[in-house]
Amino acid sequence: MLLLVAMLPLLAQASMVGSVAPDFSLQDLSSQTVTLQQFKGKVLFLDFWAPWCDPCREELPALDVLYKKYVSDGFVIVGLDMDTSENLVKEFLQKVPLTFTILIDSKGAVRWKYRIRSLPTAYIIGKDGIVRYVHMGYGKEYLQMYEKEIVELLNQP
Repeated sequence: MLLLVAMLPLLAQASMVGSVAPDFSLQDLSSQTVTLQQFKGKVLFLDFWAPWCDPCREELPALDVLYKKYVSDGFVIVGLDMDTSENLVKEFLQKVPLTFTILIDSKGAVRWKYRIRSLPTAYIIGKDGIVRYVHMGYGKEYLQMYEKEIVELLNQP
């Protein structure tokens, strides 16, 4: 029974695969409103992270390389920070500059919609707005898997 209770968050996230990605509207670091709908027709890698998360700090620069490689093909990465301090995020980004969009979910509304339980957690969303893959955690071995899934989705009409 305890194992089932521990697995429920994972099952909840996995159950989102094949369903429409929950909509959101947040401000970026330039105070511009960014919505999920803006990315319709593109492959979206939605990455939930925080500056204090060690695997996140390792993952983000690698994601930036992936982003630069496929951005011209219709690939987008949006990093959703789970920290409530915009200053901590800005300090982190001064040390680790990223070229993709960073949003701050300071009230936790998007985190709740996407059932985030650990960081980093990534949702790969197809051009049609459907969640195709969910990944929790990060290791260098994830990059090949991410790239394979992204290329597969970019090649779909």
